[in-house]
Order: sequence, then C-alpha cells, then structure tokens
Amino acid sequence: MRVNVESPEALSSIVLPKIALGSYIVDAAKLKTRDQVGVTLGMKNVFGLLPEKSKFMYHFRSIQKVIVDVNSVIKPDLTVIGGFVAMGGLGPVHGNPVKMDLIMAGRDPVATDAVAAKIMGFDPHSIYRIKKAAEKGIGEMEGIEVLGEAIEGVKRQFER
Repeated sequence: MRVNVESPEALSSIVLPKIALGSYIVDAAKLKTRDQVGVTLGMKNVFGLLPEKSKFMYHFRSIQKVIVDVNSVIKPDLTVIGGFVAMGGLGPVHGNPVKMDLIMAGRDPVATDAVAAKIMGFDPHSIYRIKKAAEKGIGEMEGIEVLGEAIEGVKRQFER
C-alpha cells in the first residue's frame, strides 16, 4: 500500500505491506555498527519493512533520510535491541564481536536508539536519523527514563 510521507526527507511516498500498517509492530534489532550508517539499531531495522528485494537503490537518496521517512510513516509499538553479543567495527560482514550480555526495549524507537547509541559510545546528536526523527516529533532523545542498569554501567566504546 502506498503511503504519503509528511514533510519528507528523501521520499514523498513509501510502499509498505498493508498488514504492517494495521498491525502491532515489535521491532527486534541487533546492537551493531555498520559502515554506511554508523550504527544499525531499531530505526534502521524498520527500513527492512520496505518490500523491494533490492534496497540498495535507497542508498543513493541518502539512506539516513530514507530511514527517517520510513519511521515517520510506521512507528513500532515496541523496539527491542539485542546485544548479548553485539558487533563493532566494519559491519555487517567484517565486524568484531562485543560481549555485552545486554538487551534493551522501549516504546519510543528514537529514545531506544538514542540510549543504544550512548551505550556504544556514540553521541546520538551526531547520528542524523536519530536527531532528525526527534526534531520531526517521531520520538524523543532527551529526558529519557532508563530503567535497570545505568548507561554508564554498561557503556563501551565500540570500534567505528
């Protein structure tokens, strides 16, 4: 089903499976770095809902902007980021495992990605899609309530 994007970054409309638009969405992502987007977390994972088999064409339109557009149309109800063994370095093929024994979840995909980025040693303000999604009101990146372990207690400096 074709859906128009309000205030588009890169795409004026997006084709999404009809079932995704009327379903409860649980986004299950991995805590890892990626060569083209810095980190891949929940918001990048939602990009996978686009039905095209070859998503490489979106990289020519600025993948970060496309990710914001997709997340402005479809917002997961729950974002879960698994980091029992995360990945740092040149991903997705040549990354290095990082033992974290960590799992995080949140109802706000922007906040969840912002916390995950901080845990990986990244400033979420420097990650375009997180910052822009917060500016567009898709979610929050400030004043986030973290339950469980404190960010400083689990934070690591991931290889970029």
